[in-house]
Amino acid sequence: MRAVRLEGHGGNERLALSDVARPAPKDRQLLVRVHAASVNPIDWKVCEGYFPLLPGQRMPMIPGSDFSGVVEAAGKAVQGFAPGDEVFGLLGGGVGHTFAEYVAAPEKLVAAKPAALSHAQAAALPLAGVTALTGLKRVIGLQRGQRLFVNGGSGGVGSIAVQYARHVGAEVIASCSSDNADWVRELGAAQVVDYRSHNPAEVLEGLDAVFDTIGNLHADDYFACLKRGGVFATTGTGGRSMEQLAERHGKRLWLMAGLADVMKLNLRGRMRHGVKVGMVLAQPRRAYLEELATLAEQGVIQPRIDRSFALEQVPEAFAASQTGRTRGKLIIEVGA
Repeated sequence: MRAVRLEGHGGNERLALSDVARPAPKDRQLLVRVHAASVNPIDWKVCEGYFPLLPGQRMPMIPGSDFSGVVEAAGKAVQGFAPGDEVFGLLGGGVGHTFAEYVAAPEKLVAAKPAALSHAQAAALPLAGVTALTGLKRVIGLQRGQRLFVNGGSGGVGSIAVQYARHVGAEVIASCSSDNADWVRELGAAQVVDYRSHNPAEVLEGLDAVFDTIGNLHADDYFACLKRGGVFATTGTGGRSMEQLAERHGKRLWLMAGLADVMKLNLRGRMRHGVKVGMVLAQPRRAYLEELATLAEQGVIQPRIDRSFALEQVPEAFAASQTGRTRGKLIIEVGA
C-alpha cells in the first residue's frame, strides 16, 4: 500500500511517499481502507520531535491522527463492525498512522461514520471535535446563558466550538481575522473580534469562560475579563509557547514544564481572581466520537474544509497548517 512515512524527526522534508506492507488487524482491530484523513497541528509537532515520549514513533513512522474509511476486515474478537461498514476514528495525536491507504484501528477508537457527512467531512471531525467537546464540557462545563470567548473561531477546533456553544445556548464571542468574520458569525458567534486590529483582552469583560483553541494566549491577560468562578481553558500552557519551553527545557521536558506553568497559573488565578485555569488534552474515546456523529446527523455541527491535498502532498499540507491561517480543516484525500 502507499503511505507517507517520516524517516526521522525533523522538518517536512523528512516525509516521503513509500510503498509499505498492508497492516494485519489484531483480534480487536479493524483493517480500514482509508478514504480521507485530516491534518492537525499535533501531527507535524510530533514529526518535528516535540512529543518524543508518545508511543508508536519507531522510525520510519507513518504519522496522522484521524481518518474516515470503510472496513476491509475485522479481527476475530471484533463485535460491533463488519466488512463494508463506513467508519471514522481517532487513533492518537500524531501517532495514529492514518496517512496511508490502510490502517489497523482498535475497535474502541472507531465509530460509525455519520451518514450526513462525506468521508472528507468525517475525517475532519475526530480530533478537532473531541478537543472542542473536552474543552467545553469537561474543562469549562459550559451552560446555557453563559458568555464564552473562543480564541481562533475560524480554525478546526474553534469552528466546532462555536457551533457547539451556540447549540448549548451560550453567548459566543470569537476572534478571527476580518476575512473570516462573516463566516464565524454564520457558525453562531454573536460578536467577532478582529485580532489583527484589537487585543481581545483589552475589549472583553464579564466572561464566564475563555477557550483558547490556538494555545497562544497568556492567561494572566484574561483574568480581568472573567467573572469570579470563570474558567480559562487552553490547548497550550497559558503563557510560554511550545517553542519557548522547548528552547529552555528541551523537547523531552517542555510539556512537563508547561503543565507546571498551568498549575501555577491555576493557583494564582484562584487565589487572586477566583478563576480556574485548565489545560485541554483530548483523549481518543468512542463515546465522544459517537456524540460527535449524533451532533453531525442532527445538523448541530458541521466540520468545514479549507483545502484538500493528495496523499503525496502531506508535506505541503503540513506547511499550510504551520501558517496558522487555515479556515476549518485541511484534508488528505487518500482514495475511494
